[in-house]
Amino acid sequence: MLTRYLGLQQGALEEMGKERQRLRELARREEQRALQLQEVIGNLGKGGGSFHPLLLQNRQQMDGQLRRLLSHQVQQSTLARIDLERHEQQLRRQFGRVKGLEGVLARRELAGRQQREAQEQRQLDELSSQRHRDR
Repeated sequence: MLTRYLGLQQGALEEMGKERQRLRELARREEQRALQLQEVIGNLGKGGGSFHPLLLQNRQQMDGQLRRLLSHQVQQSTLARIDLERHEQQLRRQFGRVKGLEGVLARRELAGRQQREAQEQRQLDELSSQRHRDR
């Protein structure tokens, strides 16, 4: 029964590993989007040499909108990173659970083997002493 439970826990660990990969990719994409927005904002100020008032006003408005987008994107990136860290903590706990179960099963197997060996040795000793008495 414990072996079946270990199998279930190992399956859950495997699924959590897949989910971690997905969350890592999501966090990486969110960070990449934030970097791209920063790059766009940086390039916005490097516009052409004309200083028409309407152009300046449009640039200022666009800059404001991009900065709000960047702020939101940084929040999204932070949330994705926090989600990933939380999931990795759960993954570490699950890994510990699996390793603990594996250790329990290994100790039980060792104890069972030692017990069988001791029983076989007692039987051999009894047979040997019985042969000795029969002589």
